[in-house]
Amino acid sequence: MKILIVDDHAYNRELLVFILEDEGHECVEAENGQIACELFAGDEDIQLILMDVNMPIMDGIEATKAIKTIASNRFVTIIFVTALDNADVLVQCLDAGGDDFVPKPINESILISKLKAHARSQDMYNSLKSVNEELEYHKRLMDREHRIVEHIFSNDVGVIDTVCDNVTGYTSPASLFNGDLLISAPSPAGGVYLLVGDFTGHGLSAAVGSLPVSSIFYDCVARQESVSNIARIMNRRLLRLLPQGMFFCAALLYLEPQGRQVQFWMGGMNDIVCRQPGVQELLKLQSLHMPLGVMEEDEFDERIELVELPENTALYIFTDGINEAKNLQGEEFGLDGIDAIVIGGGDVVDELVASVREFTNGCEQADDVTVVELLCSPVIHRCAATKKITDVGADYRNAKSFPWQLKMHLSADDLRSSDIVLQVGKFLGTIQGVELHQDKIFTIISELYSNALEHGVLGLSSALKETPDGFDEYYRLRGQRLEAIESEYINIEMQYIRGSSESAEPNRLKIVIADSGDGFDVTARKARQDNDDVSYGRGLSLLETFCESLDYSDCGSTVTAVYTFS
Repeated sequence: MKILIVDDHAYNRELLVFILEDEGHECVEAENGQIACELFAGDEDIQLILMDVNMPIMDGIEATKAIKTIASNRFVTIIFVTALDNADVLVQCLDAGGDDFVPKPINESILISKLKAHARSQDMYNSLKSVNEELEYHKRLMDREHRIVEHIFSNDVGVIDTVCDNVTGYTSPASLFNGDLLISAPSPAGGVYLLVGDFTGHGLSAAVGSLPVSSIFYDCVARQESVSNIARIMNRRLLRLLPQGMFFCAALLYLEPQGRQVQFWMGGMNDIVCRQPGVQELLKLQSLHMPLGVMEEDEFDERIELVELPENTALYIFTDGINEAKNLQGEEFGLDGIDAIVIGGGDVVDELVASVREFTNGCEQADDVTVVELLCSPVIHRCAATKKITDVGADYRNAKSFPWQLKMHLSADDLRSSDIVLQVGKFLGTIQGVELHQDKIFTIISELYSNALEHGVLGLSSALKETPDGFDEYYRLRGQRLEAIESEYINIEMQYIRGSSESAEPNRLKIVIADSGDGFDVTARKARQDNDDVSYGRGLSLLETFCESLDYSDCGSTVTAVYTFS
């Protein structure tokens, strides 16, 4: 250790040098406080100072004050070596920045012991300083990486130059990055797509999944993809991307341009709460699926629900950060609290956020919080910059295609593929005049194909799904029978029929799907699917909503659907 000895008597300095060098220390000498300050300022290796009190030019007390100022963030120990025993003087020494005393005449053993004790403090300081510098380096590195990631998140999740009057939302992360996701975008048809989701956990690890999900969302919306297809694509990507135990609870919705029909797919989310005008009782839209990133491709259920609601019905979608918010007593805000605020009306999103804040007053936000209102009324889009209303659906209404016809024969090997419908959807997405309608067309083909395969070719009964373990048994039999088929087939025919401009007849798409199965009782199946108590999707009623006509023939083994481009 390098030690500065400050004393105006050469004899005292020589004695201390003799003792200290014998212990292996390096010594520097100063005959007054002023020289001591100059030596200390020019030598950063000095770690300890033995300081006399009374000296000419600058005494020890003044020198100590100056040295402590010079030291700034350097750690230096100052031990006063003095024969003074005046309490007031000793207090002044400590107040000036002194750390200890050694009385004169000097006792070598006491001096060496005190040096060793202060050396331990010096070592501890150096160790803490090293750790602190390393932590500061990593913090700077982490802050830089966070700024980079934040920049990527801000610029890679899609640039939308419109805002929608029908969507009012709020989201707040529990940390720097948000594990909740709230995004919306206008559809080419003039409607609005909405995605509300919650990744497992919160922070950067949870938020990282937002990038691929957002990219898929905006790409699919630009192509007017169906809600079911968007859900399937997201599930496939997240299944490959996310580690085990991590998933994405999501509500994916599409509000038609007229603002009355809502298509939705929900997995792992709270029920959507709906407040209808003039109705006191709330309507709940249930989440019927597993979260995204959990089910394998052949087990994933992409089927959507469709509801038609009175104009000005308000839908409220929220993540569990709302209902699971806790107060100081550990009580949760709860779903009942949400229902009460929704029933009260007004600015529900603002009131709900304010109520949760008041409820959790004094508690740290434990989870990401997101809530959004979707108003079922004619969809209005505005330019984000000017706030003027813009017609985003003009191209959709004016789109036309050339007349065309497509025929496909799918054999047993083809039927075992899980992406037949996706391939057909991709093909339709390349045809002008059809691509902007592919959301509904994809849903129609998907429902018809699933019915033909599962109920026609494989002979499965939806009644299996009514039992507690019905879904598992249903899909076990589905996989088993799919492997066993040999000569079974499904034929798909599609024809684009151009309408007459003279008679204002619209363009149409005719879809015919025939299977090799024994058919089924269409009337009985429709009656079952119209029953609100069944635990599976009501496919036929959904198809009838989308199609101009839907006719079964050949005892149910052939179906003809006509879709109108209007």
